Amino acid sequence: MHQGHRISAIVNCAGKGTRFGSNKLLVELGGCTILEKTVRAMCAPVVDEVIVTVSEDNEELYRRILIDEGGLPVTLVVGGAERHISAHRGLSATSGDIVVVHDGVRPFVTEDLIVATIDAAIEHGAAMLGTPSTVQVKLVSDDGFIEGSLDRAHSWLGQTPQAFRREHLVQAYERALADGYARISDDADLVAEYCGVPSRILLGDDHNIKITTPQDLGTARMIEEGRADSEE
Repeated sequence: MHQGHRISAIVNCAGKGTRFGSNKLLVELGGCTILEKTVRAMCAPVVDEVIVTVSEDNEELYRRILIDEGGLPVTLVVGGAERHISAHRGLSATSGDIVVVHDGVRPFVTEDLIVATIDAAIEHGAAMLGTPSTVQVKLVSDDGFIEGSLDRAHSWLGQTPQAFRREHLVQAYERALADGYARISDDADLVAEYCGVPSRILLGDDHNIKITTPQDLGTARMIEEGRADSEE
């Protein structure tokens, strides 16, 4: 319990890793797989239960890595074709009134970031991490022409974890599924669109990267080496 609330976490690990070219969750980083490193980080003292969404093909292997060998107190749930479908299935296995959702390929999340996001969700109903954009983001039409630019002063790059009051996430997922929602988005967008609840954004961490491409993996290894050096 945290501030009188039961906290559940969903770690999304059901993706196919098509942009990476292989299963990036199984790549070793700092002596264990990215999968285990991320899930272990989310098993923070503030979190009462952790649900890991997995693909049916990987369920047996992930169970061995996380539970049989890793000894982590987590529950595996088979996900679906889309991210929000997987998260919805994961939500059905949770019992908390505050639900934290995190990308399985963000292994450098810290307990401080998790707690800050939860606290903001308790206060505002929805919260997420992010960093101010340092680049000019263009809006591009389907036929490849620039339609405009986002004001850099108001543009942030989103991160996870994101956290929500349970009722908002349940309502958002159910409405998105009924609506046939198929856009690439995140839970903060779903909750804003289907519940009218905007997320409070908090300053994240530049090291809280999402490992999507082989280049990201190179960056992750540099971060890991830097952390190991600082602990010596």
